[in-house]
Amino acid sequence: MRKILTTTRYRIAASAAAIRQTAKTAIGFSLAVTLSCLSTAQAQTAYPQALAPTATAMGGSPVSFASAGATLGSIAEASAVDASYSSLNDSSTIAPASYRPGAPSMLGGNPCSPGCDVNYYVNYEALWLRKEDNSRYSLSRTNLMSDWDYEFGGRYTIGTLEDCVNGWELSYVGPYDWGRFGSATGSGTLQSTLTASGGYTLADVNAFNNADSHVQAWRAHMQSFEVNRKWWTWDVLSTSIGVRYVDYEEDFRFVSSRSGVGTGVLNESIDNEMIGVQLGADILYPVSLRGNIGFKGKGGVYANFDERNAFLSNAGTTLINSGDSDVDVAGLIELGVFGNYHIVPSIRLTAGYEFWYMPGMATVPEQMPNVITPTSGTIIHDDDDVVLHGGHVGIQVLF
Repeated sequence: MRKILTTTRYRIAASAAAIRQTAKTAIGFSLAVTLSCLSTAQAQTAYPQALAPTATAMGGSPVSFASAGATLGSIAEASAVDASYSSLNDSSTIAPASYRPGAPSMLGGNPCSPGCDVNYYVNYEALWLRKEDNSRYSLSRTNLMSDWDYEFGGRYTIGTLEDCVNGWELSYVGPYDWGRFGSATGSGTLQSTLTASGGYTLADVNAFNNADSHVQAWRAHMQSFEVNRKWWTWDVLSTSIGVRYVDYEEDFRFVSSRSGVGTGVLNESIDNEMIGVQLGADILYPVSLRGNIGFKGKGGVYANFDERNAFLSNAGTTLINSGDSDVDVAGLIELGVFGNYHIVPSIRLTAGYEFWYMPGMATVPEQMPNVITPTSGTIIHDDDDVVLHGGHVGIQVLF
């Protein structure tokens, strides 16, 4: 019985020694891993929902398990051999590693976190916008044109992230083509709003009054290009500064026909080409693990290179054929609300509604084409406002 108890006691002691040795080994391994990965900082981005790590390195190179273990071994050996060793006079250094996001460790990447999960993203949004100004405008007293309607266009965006905090974005919006039309017929009963002065009389525009038919067409065109430098802060905010070009045009045509007199034609063509700088910000609020709602805004100041061309003929006689151009200050304010939902980590759906306000624009009504004088068309006026609003749905792909 004593021999059995002695043998059992020896086995328990041996097992305890093995457990202590295993614990020491695990602690050493954990310490190496901790030193290797302790300073890894992770920051989520607002758009790609990815992590942007930084790395800790000794001697200016990324830390690995082997190097961490070797460093610990060197310190232990130095302590055993040199009794004067102190951590106060240790000359080893800790410096941040430099690597491109996603680079493998053999190319200088961080072995603890390989970098930003997303390097690029592509957005497509189907965007319906409507013009809201001058809904009752007409040069015919008996012919009112149809109202502006929602028109379909697209917003195409390509973005790249340098380190999940800094990035660039290229975006195109358009093309848009709004139209208003109207026509009326009446045997010698149709009247226009044209007035003549400065040497011209109503007899010089008699093809537009007591007419048999009036046809009007008013079209507006718009497209926009922008390049933005962007910064992301966690999952709640992104800011941007960039350059934007906006091309907005209007064309108006009024054709009148009168029996026994002839045809009258009035054309107005306006072109606004704006280029300038803008600031922007997006604010996000998570509502679930997959979904967010947010608010976005952009505002810019632009140089508006505008141009006007005017033409009027009455029964084959040209009364106006002139134009003007100018450079003035214009602006664009873009506000919106939106939501997005992740189908899978790399694909999300988006939807929202937005409002555009563009002051300092040249438009057809502001030129007062109904006033006919010898100097008509020689001056362009660019103090009008253009208001747009509409909704969008889209998809974003992250890779």
